[in-house]
Amino acid sequence: MRLGATGKGILALVALGFIGTGVWYIQKAPMSEGPDMVACTMEAMQCPDGSYVGRTGPHCDFICPTASSTAGSTSTGTGPSGGGSFAEYHSGIKGTVSAGPTCPVERTPPDPACADKPVSTNVWISRKSSYPQVMATTNSDEKGMFQISLPPGDYIIQAGSSGTPYPRCPNSSATVSPTGYTAITVSCDTGIR
Repeated sequence: MRLGATGKGILALVALGFIGTGVWYIQKAPMSEGPDMVACTMEAMQCPDGSYVGRTGPHCDFICPTASSTAGSTSTGTGPSGGGSFAEYHSGIKGTVSAGPTCPVERTPPDPACADKPVSTNVWISRKSSYPQVMATTNSDEKGMFQISLPPGDYIIQAGSSGTPYPRCPNSSATVSPTGYTAITVSCDTGIR
């Protein structure tokens, strides 16, 4: 059966109608992922605490848990893309940094004026397994106190000022449990004899 020019025209209009309806439906149909959903690549990054994370969030950033500090600034890294956010832990280390002796001669009974004094200084935190690689830094305040949130694990704590021999602070160690803060005292030597 042959279609005439009128039949071909009607068939072409019906086909265009189907195509137009399909295009309209595709443009107006809600997306199954939602307008704000983003598909991130399947990559992984090792965080300073030794854990691994994948990309997430609206900008596909790596989100690493990291240390945060209440006494000073915290140093952390970001993902290879340059972007990264950090989650805070509910565990960590709190401590005091002090230095002594403060008088050249110790007396018996001890003179309260010669007691160890608080030190405001740098504090570096390293995982015991990757020492001396520093994973976080903070500062002790004018009362010598610091607090830093960290994931559970074993740590080495270093304190002092770069480029000065005193006060000399020996390394301290601490084990952080999944909850709560481990209290430590960092005792530094002033060099006074």
